[in-house]
Amino acid sequence: MHKFYLIQSKKPFSGGKMPKYKTTARWIEKFRSEVDNSRGHKIVCDLSIAQGGTNMGPSAFELALMALAGCAVTIFADVCNESKIELTKLQTVVEAEKPSNSPTPTAVTVKTLVSANARKELLRAAWRRTEANCPVMFIFKEPIPVKVEFEVVPK
Repeated sequence: MHKFYLIQSKKPFSGGKMPKYKTTARWIEKFRSEVDNSRGHKIVCDLSIAQGGTNMGPSAFELALMALAGCAVTIFADVCNESKIELTKLQTVVEAEKPSNSPTPTAVTVKTLVSANARKELLRAAWRRTEANCPVMFIFKEPIPVKVEFEVVPK
């Protein structure tokens, strides 16, 4: 499992070569695409029927929200595991408000429900560590620079 605790300390990465992650999206038809993570996992992204798609998968925006919820659960479970906290229930719900005429969401809410054999203070501390170390949450809260390259290639 990857550890992302360097975010909290703000120390430069010192583990040798910086790991790189790569995803590729390939257009299929209309608004449907197939996205892979270069490790053999694929997911179909599409728009809803109301938006002109075929509803064959989540939209890219929904996938980003799913990634946020999944990252929060994964990092919290990891923090709890390292802290010897036994979880009995863990669920994160992410809701976003995005006007239909805007590419930018106006609000995102992350709500986590947890049951565990631990004191509330210990669970809250584990959640604070999660917020500080969840790379997807970091991207939502503190956007990183994105270098964009665009190239037209022959047919």
